[in-house]
Amino acid sequence: VGPLRRIETVVIDSSTFNKVDADSYRLSFSLKNTGTTPVAMPHLEVTLTDMQDQAVVRRVLSPAQFGASTSMLVPGSDFAGFVVMQVLTADTSVGAAGASAPLRVAGYRMLAFYP
Repeated sequence: VGPLRRIETVVIDSSTFNKVDADSYRLSFSLKNTGTTPVAMPHLEVTLTDMQDQAVVRRVLSPAQFGASTSMLVPGSDFAGFVVMQVLTADTSVGAAGASAPLRVAGYRMLAFYP
């Protein structure tokens, strides 16, 4: 039996999203267990959006992918994590098959959940 899954006690306390280079972004965040019992470390859904707030990329990250070394959050604890995301799309309009260009990312949304 694994840790409890009570997503209502898990909050994304803070997050930042910064461009690292032409096609890479760093997403840093802090998760907090506001409950009174240990809970399972959640997965994260990250949606990158364009200027019209339309989704251009959606990724699901497991705890291992964002650096969690434990399977649970203890009561009142914070977990600080980050991921570097490379965002490319195929662009065949320039005539070079397989060429890639960065997507135009303007923002992001995050959601903690249990699969």
